[in-house]
Amino acid sequence: MERSEKSSSDISECPSDSAEAGKASVCEGCPGQAYCQSQNGVDPDQEGIDLRMGAVRHKVLVLSGKGGVGKSTVASLLAEALASKSQKVGVIDLDICGPSIPKLLGVEGKAIINSQYGWKPLISPHYNIKVMSVGSLLSSDTNSVVFRGPRKSGLIKRFIKDTFWGRLDYLICDTPPGTSDEHLTVIKVLRNVKPDGAIIVTTPQAVALATIRKEINFCKKMGVRILGLVGNMESYTCPCCGEVSELFPSEGLDNLAAEFNIPIIGRLPLDQEVTKCCEMGSNVVADMQTSPVTIRMLNMAESINSIVDNIS
Repeated sequence: MERSEKSSSDISECPSDSAEAGKASVCEGCPGQAYCQSQNGVDPDQEGIDLRMGAVRHKVLVLSGKGGVGKSTVASLLAEALASKSQKVGVIDLDICGPSIPKLLGVEGKAIINSQYGWKPLISPHYNIKVMSVGSLLSSDTNSVVFRGPRKSGLIKRFIKDTFWGRLDYLICDTPPGTSDEHLTVIKVLRNVKPDGAIIVTTPQAVALATIRKEINFCKKMGVRILGLVGNMESYTCPCCGEVSELFPSEGLDNLAAEFNIPIIGRLPLDQEVTKCCEMGSNVVADMQTSPVTIRMLNMAESINSIVDNIS
């Protein structure tokens, strides 16, 4: 029992993102000690990252503690909603093993071009949103990406440093579920340019909300501001009459928001027509202007605009 409690304490006290990474007493015996020690030097790429990201006004992370909650869909819809308001928007797909942004933003099957200025991001037909994803670097959409942590981190740094993003109002970072290599890497490399914060997406089931607490604590530990919570698929929109019916009790998300004093900035219903639109890679915000999902996403974009402007 004592050993189990010590192990749990060691995990919670992991200094992986501090100057003590790989050196602290808690690191003794950790299988990742050597890797952490190798990361403590001056990163030669940091200057290039800071220069590239200095041209981007707002950097927003889209997080979720659990897979299957519609995080990538929310990220793509948020990008469309912001771009529809004349904002210059880019989306970086940090889900290395399961990229879905190319399909959602209508650039699936298009290849990335390497120019003298760096990788040229794909231009989505959805309001000219710029897109970078590992899915656009694969020769086939059936190819799997089998990367260890260091290689994932290296690719993410290239996405940020070597992509010719140009001047943007927003860079939306769509992350994979959890709190692992991809999250640690993007937070570390963006630290100097001060990302605005994170949006946490969840569905209202208790099993999903339980993982959100871990995501919230991760953000606190890493010094990432939480801009708000998004409750996805809380209700169902009837395709015949448009009536919205509650699928899950909403009290869970309300209680979570109150517990951590985090605003709920969006509540999105499950809309069958929006799902079809996403599957076809169509522009939901432009093509479904009367959908409750579109209306709420536009309101959410306004809320985020207001929040990040106040931060700035």
